[in-house]
Formats: sequence, structure tokens, C-alpha cells
Amino acid sequence: MERSAIFPKSRFQEFFDLMQEFGDVFAPRRVSEKSFSFKQVKNPSEIAFEALRTILPPKKFFFQQRETIISYDENGVRETKPKVSPQVLFGLHPCDLAGLGIMDKVYSASPPDPHYMARRQATLLVGLSCMPDKHCFCKAMGTDSPTSDYDLFLTDIGEDYFVQIHTPIGLQMVGSKKELFSGSDETKSQAFKDFWTTRDQAFTSHFQSENLPAIMDMEWDNKVWDELGNRCLSCGNCTPVCPTCYCFDMVDVASLHAQAGERVREWDSCQFVGFAKVAGDTNFRPGPVDRLKFWYRHKLHGFEDPHGLPTCVGCGRCTESCPAGIDDIVSVVLRLQGKPSVLISDRTTGATNSDCCGSDGGCGSGCGGCGSTHGSTSGGSPGCGGTDTGGHPHA
Repeated sequence: MERSAIFPKSRFQEFFDLMQEFGDVFAPRRVSEKSFSFKQVKNPSEIAFEALRTILPPKKFFFQQRETIISYDENGVRETKPKVSPQVLFGLHPCDLAGLGIMDKVYSASPPDPHYMARRQATLLVGLSCMPDKHCFCKAMGTDSPTSDYDLFLTDIGEDYFVQIHTPIGLQMVGSKKELFSGSDETKSQAFKDFWTTRDQAFTSHFQSENLPAIMDMEWDNKVWDELGNRCLSCGNCTPVCPTCYCFDMVDVASLHAQAGERVREWDSCQFVGFAKVAGDTNFRPGPVDRLKFWYRHKLHGFEDPHGLPTCVGCGRCTESCPAGIDDIVSVVLRLQGKPSVLISDRTTGATNSDCCGSDGGCGSGCGGCGSTHGSTSGGSPGCGGTDTGGHPHA
């Protein structure tokens, strides 16, 4: 099912009111000079339409950072039901929609996670078009356009929004406000096509992803893992900002008198030292090199599990948030493919023009020799990878 409609930008307030009829609206809001976060909005003036990526991806609405699963006391054990109310997530870009699609596959697989699914089923997803910056490489991952993981998707075509309608609830929403929406004509349809053609040509960080799993297998012992892993701080910044990192830990929290308590699920990171530690003090991934290589494999190769799919959507959050500047996926892939690239380890020894990626707009990595702005920074010196939050992302 795929239909389309048009509505004028000048009447966005009416569209916003329509979303509010469904439930609370959450959208990107500016929280600092350079940072955005998905937060509840009461009127369109609060929405940061210019936001390219938020600090945390929209997975936080369904896979919460910390939640109680069960509680217990002297009267027994009780399951904690999630508090759910209808909500609308507005302003989701194609990469984040693709990330939610992967999360849906993981948490809907048998047995489905009741907390995730209850929140997901009460949510309307409204996407919004965007133009890439130097960190975006969703084109390389095939997640640069909306496919199946949305209800409505809005493309900016100048004075109007071109609306793609993908689900029955989206169609019902548009049909309930017929005076707002109109059909597309040849001029509007051509403007839609032109936007996506222009956007496709705007990507500057790119690699060919064909046969990437095989390349990851072949290059398992590539020295690049040691170069980057030895710089890794094991801070775990790359996992909360990733739209598809879904690992968690279970913690039992007892009261001081030990007569009551709760079992809590909270986000965990495969980059933490103790993540792979098991009984007998055995650690399957004791060093940062082992852990970094494991994370890259999950993102670019996929696990040999029922899903078996790469989980990187090319949003660029890990590149921006890494304080060590090592999560430059584009340059790592180019290196593994045997193509010119510049990693942070190259920059410490002094890069030359011939070392650079050859991309017209930059490879997404800092480069001291070519003069291009490849930056993996968010403030600070080139290549610092500083976070927008001054530490672990939490918005």
C-alpha cells in the first residue's frame, strides 16, 4: 500500500493538530547550540525542522534506558506493566526509520518483548526528508530513503509537503482531514523526484557495500583493528547513540530491609570491560580490540542468528560521539576494501594528499594532508570526536 497527497507548508499547524488528535507529539527540539533531542512538543514553533540527527535515536521511546520488569515483596512477585499512551514521533529521517525497522524485527521475534511491542503499537511514525552532511553514509547502507517502517512520510518540495501514505492508519489520518490534503499533479510529482535526485547526489561519505559480510570475514585479522582498538576508551558512547544497539542487562535491586525489591532492565554496552565476563572470571572479549571488532562485525556483517542482517543504518551518530575518534565506519570499510582512506591512526603520523579517500566532499574522517573538511568532530580539535553532551549521551 502506497498512496500520496500534498499539503501546503503554510497550513502545517492544521497537520500538527491532526497529529495531536492521535496522541502526544514528540519531535526534535534544540537542546544546545549543536544538539537536538526528541522531546514532547506542544506547538510547531518548538520543532527543530533543521535537526539532522538527535543525540539519542528514537529507539529510546520503545526500548527504554531503564525500566522495572518485575517487583516483589512479602506478598509475592508481580509483573510490571508498561505505561502506554498513544503518541506520535514526528521528524524521523530515513536512517532512523530503518533503525526502528531493525529493532522491530529483534523485539517482535518469538517470544516478543511485551514492553517494546506495547509502546510500538501505540505509536504513529511520521517521517521527514533531510539533506546529508559529512557524517551521513546511509546511502552506503541502503537506508537513504523511506521503505516500510513508517505511517506517513513528508518530503519538502518547496512551498508544500509531498506526503507518502504507507499504512491504513496513515490513510485514515489523511482521509479525516480532506480539506487539508490534495492530490499530486505533474509539477508536484516532478518536484518530489527532483528532491530525491538532488539528495542522492549530495552524499560525500560513501563506500560500496556489496559483499561487505565476506570482506569482514576476510579481514578479521587486519591490523586496523589493533590500530583503532588500542585507542578505544571502552566508554560505550557508540552503543546508546546507535539506532540499533539493543543489548541490556538485568539488575536485581533489593530494598534495605530485603523484604521487597525489583528487577530492572537497563541499557548495556558490548564495549564495557565486563560485558562478556562469565562465571569463573572468564572474559570472552577481555581487551578493547576484541570488543571493538565485535561491535563492527555486528554493525557491518550481522550475527549468525535468526536475523543475520547488518545493523548499521549510516546515521553518523557514533562518528560524532566517539571521544577517541575511532568510530569512522566509512574510512574503516574503505581500508578493509583496500581503498585509500584516512583513519585517526594515520593522522597521528601525518597524512598526505595521496593517503586521502579521494571523495569530493570528504570521507568522514579528519585529514591533515588533503585540506578537505573530513571532520569527525563536534567541537574541539580535528578528529577529537567530542560528544554534544560532554560525556555519555543521555537525551
